[in-house]
Amino acid sequence: RWKEAEKMYLTVKEHDLAINMYKKNRMYDHMIRLVSTFRKDLLAETHLHLAQQLEGDHSWRDAEKQYLEAKDWKSAVQMYRANELWEDAIRVAKNHGGANASKQVAYAWAVSLGGEGGAVLLKK
Repeated sequence: RWKEAEKMYLTVKEHDLAINMYKKNRMYDHMIRLVSTFRKDLLAETHLHLAQQLEGDHSWRDAEKQYLEAKDWKSAVQMYRANELWEDAIRVAKNHGGANASKQVAYAWAVSLGGEGGAVLLKK
């Protein structure tokens, strides 16, 4: 049913209506597919907006995926830090920012623990 509606919108050159149809129904893969085809100039901005929406919904992994698609790994790290999901923050920092980035996140985690807990973490 969605594919039929998409086909009808595209036939009459209403790309944005097809994109919005998928957005309203949270069918983000289809939405991104159409944005990348018909609104390529808005693709990074779309990924970023979608990441922020998913973050607000507490869909951390989906938000991370969109941040990374938008080439904004630092926002994914910040999202995880803000929600005390430190292992995920370190993972993203290490995979996309390198060893120094992951060390900075580990240090921030240790500082947030404070005292003996932070010292134990830093010894790892």
